[in-house]
Amino acid sequence: MYTKKRSPSHQKKYYRIIVEGRIDPSWSEWLDDFQIDSKKEGGSMYLTIISGFVTDQAALRGLLNRLWDLNLVLRSIQQVGPMELLDKK
Repeated sequence: MYTKKRSPSHQKKYYRIIVEGRIDPSWSEWLDDFQIDSKKEGGSMYLTIISGFVTDQAALRGLLNRLWDLNLVLRSIQQVGPMELLDKK
């Protein structure tokens, strides 16, 4: 019996998204249970780091649409590799 191997492109990917502004951690559930961490960056400007696993590009697009709905300015989006995740632990 032939069993199709799951290609790496179908595995969940970890993303770190940085936006301008402060998002309270209580919004985590609305943002697909991503971890939310806000930090003050000089003066009175806040940056929020949103990080977590995304199942596919459609889910990533949905998350970015939600951030757009909040009128937040996107600073960066980065796919984080497995080695970087291990270094953080």
